[in-house]
Parts: sequence; structure tokens; C-alpha cells
Amino acid sequence: MHAIRITAALTVLLASACSGGTAGSDSRDVTAQECRSYYEYTYRLDGMDAKAVLGEEQLAKDSATCADTGMVTRRHYDCAMAAKSVAALQACGAPNT
Repeated sequence: MHAIRITAALTVLLASACSGGTAGSDSRDVTAQECRSYYEYTYRLDGMDAKAVLGEEQLAKDSATCADTGMVTRRHYDCAMAAKSVAALQACGAPNT
């Protein structure tokens, strides 16, 4: 149940980030590979496998879109990748900040 809530929360956060993605500095400074690593890591924090949940095609598409639109800022990426728990990830704020 916890995994479903986190997946829903991540989906909402990512969907809200689609609206511009420029709230933070260096918002388009995250590469598609870094976006993929971000997705894989944040899902893994919650005990899930991003590739298994999304499928390879969707994961690749989401990673490219993330980089192209600046959905995840450099500040958020660095914070998220340093997080050791879901709570620490949530403390990083929205992906586009």
C-alpha cells in the first residue's frame, strides 16, 4: 500500500513539473541519463523497480522528456540523489524547484 501511495505522489509531482519546470535555477541542466538515474533511484527508495513499474519504453520516454523540459532541476536532482529515505526525498521539495 505504501508503494502505491509513493507512486501516486511521484506521479503527481512529475505531472505538476510538466507545467514549465523552470522554477529553480539550472532547471534544464539535468541530462536524460541523470533523469533516468533519478527515476530509478527514487523508485528504489520506495522498494520498487522503475523499469518494472513503467516499462523500458516509458522509462526512456519519461527520461528524455524530463531532460528536454527541465522537469527536474539540478538542485532537486542533487538533493534527491543524496536522500537515503522517502522522507528525505520528500524534504527536497517538488522536482522543478
